[in-house]
Amino acid sequence: MSGLRRGEIGGLRWSDIDFDRGDWGVLNIENNMVPVTGGVEEDKPKTEKSCRTLPLTRTLHDALKKAHKVQAAEKLALGKDYRPGTHVVCDETGKSYHPDTLHDYWIAICRKAKVSRIRLHDARHTCGTLMHLQGVPIAVIADWLGNVDNAFTMRTYVHSQNDEMFAAARMLDGLVTNRDRTMSWATRHQTV
Repeated sequence: MSGLRRGEIGGLRWSDIDFDRGDWGVLNIENNMVPVTGGVEEDKPKTEKSCRTLPLTRTLHDALKKAHKVQAAEKLALGKDYRPGTHVVCDETGKSYHPDTLHDYWIAICRKAKVSRIRLHDARHTCGTLMHLQGVPIAVIADWLGNVDNAFTMRTYVHSQNDEMFAAARMLDGLVTNRDRTMSWATRHQTV
């Protein structure tokens, strides 16, 4: 729900996280897992703009700290059989996941939660939309998502919500009604 692409999630390494910077730490998007025939390749993110530093939320900070402790216990339990464990998202043996596996886990989580099937990438859209609904400037949303173009971000990642449409109607009605109450009939027709 932080707006990362699945390849960025899979490519995130513990060395990319600085828990001591800012309020709750930051994560640096510097790596991307890309599916290739028969496996996966690690590469730079999708575009130059996709390389970015994001502040952690308190919730994400706490979840990452907990995951780090779990991985340390798994490494201790497996000893020399533990794989690198350099990635934030990895199995109990320290092996990083293929991006398709992350997708499969996401689908299983949605099924278990009894929500309609949504893509992992849709969480990226939700992140952009929620930020927009809270008044975050579009330039900040575009930077957060690692998009090159603000207009692309608006067209692709920010979606209108029914509740917000009703709120807009109430706001518009209030403005028009208040204007009409304060102006005389003659004044209204002169300004139209």
